[in-house]
Amino acid sequence: MLRLSGTAPNTDVENAIRDLLEEDAFYDRIENRSSHREHLVRPVAMLIRGSQEEIIAFSRKVSAAGIGLITSAEIPERSTAVLTIESLKGGPIKMLAQCRWCRPYGPNWKISGWQFINLHR
Repeated sequence: MLRLSGTAPNTDVENAIRDLLEEDAFYDRIENRSSHREHLVRPVAMLIRGSQEEIIAFSRKVSAAGIGLITSAEIPERSTAVLTIESLKGGPIKMLAQCRWCRPYGPNWKISGWQFINLHR
């Protein structure tokens, strides 16, 4: 159960947040993953091969095999891109990756699954 410290929670707010968390858990159950992923929310800049336009994204989950990204733009499947993932300790980490899938994530957003190919130097 969702607990708020210090204040008595508004029941409507508590129910709305619980619904959002249940949606998130349901979304995780329908994903087809090859490895366990951890929650990681970081800004990511994406430069798709053959394009000059940088796309800004946020990561959702990550593993050594790949990353889930949330964008406002649809990403073509099998696109290859350099993903620049912000690091809190040092400079950003650049990865070469391929988009394996992309689908709606609400009315104005897309979520895509990326498979890492290698570090980009």
